[in-house]
Amino acid sequence: MGYKKVCFNCRKAFTISDLSSLACPECGGIVILFNHKFRPPKKDDLNKWAVVKFLSDKGFTYNHVWEKDENSNSYTEVPYPETMKEAIEFATKYKTEDSFDIY
Repeated sequence: MGYKKVCFNCRKAFTISDLSSLACPECGGIVILFNHKFRPPKKDDLNKWAVVKFLSDKGFTYNHVWEKDENSNSYTEVPYPETMKEAIEFATKYKTEDSFDIY
């Protein structure tokens, strides 16, 4: 298990277990640490990268987000959004005290 270093300048994610440097190995810019299961969009998909950046700015690092099922009193994992409209709704709905991002 590990993290992915995500560089928004290069629009790339690097699977690197060495966390001693938070610099992008390509451009030297600052990277953000995301969950190791994060799958980056294609480099030229600017709309999806905008969604990833938006969610990152709101504090979501692609860790699991859970929603409580009131009927069964259990939790189900919520998938991350693909579009900006979905991302705005997602951030509004899940950045509350009732929901949590597991680290």
